[in-house]
Amino acid sequence: MSGTKIISGDWKGLEICPMPKNILVRPILARIKKSLFDILKNHIQGCHFLDLFAGSGSVGVEALSRGAARVVFVESHFQCRERIQETLETLSKKIVLSSSQRDWVIYARDIRNGLNWLNEDFDLIFSGAPYKDEEKKPIYFVQEILKMILQAKILKKQGTFVAQHHAKESFETPEEWNFFRAEKYGDSTLSFFKLK
Repeated sequence: MSGTKIISGDWKGLEICPMPKNILVRPILARIKKSLFDILKNHIQGCHFLDLFAGSGSVGVEALSRGAARVVFVESHFQCRERIQETLETLSKKIVLSSSQRDWVIYARDIRNGLNWLNEDFDLIFSGAPYKDEEKKPIYFVQEILKMILQAKILKKQGTFVAQHHAKESFETPEEWNFFRAEKYGDSTLSFFKLK
């Protein structure tokens, strides 16, 4: 089951707008999303959260529901961005977030071109990069994103980067990073990093 329902927080139980069937988006599974936020639960309230390869926006929306002060969604596909916007507008009409200090923005960017354009830094960064391209060839992206985050200087000193990737993806951790945790769920793995 994909993580289309919001698990906890102000919007608990409400739905993420479904993606069109013609879009090749791999939605995060509910059990992976629950595990991710169980691990991060003490760091969400008031944080600045970056959702890379946002897709349906499920992860960033969950962060907002749980009290993130700001969520930045980055997604290259216009239909995905439309669905994220639709989700946020619909949820906001149903239940107003308990804190007026929370906000969000959606950027139309291809992350493969780098992250230097982001002029802010974050407490938490999540990457849900696709596992395969349109030709169904594997995509290996963890190492590249680690380098991009370093170059762009967008992770706060005590911040955490989490990459969801295929369990068979191997990577070398740049020396500036501490790779401190991995959780495997079938063919998916969540890998956790902090700056040294």
